[in-house]
Amino acid sequence: LVEGAPELREVLAEAARHPHVTSDIDSFAMVDGSYTAAADLYLGDTSSQVIEFLVRPRPVVFLNNSCPDWQSRNDHVMWNAGEVLEDVGGLLPALENAMANHAARVPAQEALVREWLGETSGAPARIVEHILEALEFTPAVAAEQALGLNLPERAPERES
Repeated sequence: LVEGAPELREVLAEAARHPHVTSDIDSFAMVDGSYTAAADLYLGDTSSQVIEFLVRPRPVVFLNNSCPDWQSRNDHVMWNAGEVLEDVGGLLPALENAMANHAARVPAQEALVREWLGETSGAPARIVEHILEALEFTPAVAAEQALGLNLPERAPERES
């Protein structure tokens, strides 16, 4: 992104002077999801992190520095879930508009997440259930089932 719009480095450095803004264009945290998990607004271009960010719908502003016909491209479909900024000079109004009009974007954001990730409601409970099942299925239990053995009873589980 910065390579395609070098002036953006200066804009982001200026924004980072504010205590409530984090601007990072060089570290691994920029790509590992750390910032998107904590952010109130996504500002960037096309990235798989947009989908992860939108699992919990929030305002989005996309920076379009090289794709004038983005509406006709499948690789930019995610841009329908937020504001698209064609000129960095309009950044502040785009951010304000994204925050003020976010409710209108929520259905598109939810549809995008469903399309890319499938149904995610109840996922934490399903993950915990699978982990608990895996913990119960120890190697001894697997051997017992595979060989049809009746091994001695295991100690009862402790309540937590």
